Amino acid sequence: MLFGTIVGSLADKQGRRRACVTYCITYILSCITKHSPQYKILMVGRVLGGIATSLLFSAFESWLVAEHNKRGFEQQWLSLTFSKAIFLGNGLVAILAGLFGNVLVDSLSLGPVAPFDAAAIFLAIGMAIILSSWTENFGDPSENKDLLTQFRGAAVAIASGGVQYLL
Repeated sequence: MLFGTIVGSLADKQGRRRACVTYCITYILSCITKHSPQYKILMVGRVLGGIATSLLFSAFESWLVAEHNKRGFEQQWLSLTFSKAIFLGNGLVAILAGLFGNVLVDSLSLGPVAPFDAAAIFLAIGMAIILSSWTENFGDPSENKDLLTQFRGAAVAIASGGVQYLL
């Protein structure tokens, strides 16, 4: 909950490409934990998965917008890219991944964690592509705040949002 509110700022400071690679590594580790029967290991995997999800929904988009602007592409291309990403990435690919996972578990009888193993493979391929072809970009250094200030801002945002939901 707290990490999600500061992950974008950390990606701006440390590098968005680095944050995307961190997403891949974090989610691969989360996938590996699914092999353990130990509750504590599984909970570590859930925490890693939560951190990875926060990175997924901030670092990649930030990197894309910065690269798009740096290269001087037309602004309408950005909205077209995002609309295609929602349909193809969030919709069609998710359906195909679910079907593929079902084939791995039911048809090929590879076990209940086979979809996580397949995801780890695809994440490793994606990470190799990121490392070999993406350039690094950073956020505006004038907007940098220290970590404690970011956590304070996150706590205020969470508290104020919580109050709104209670009313």
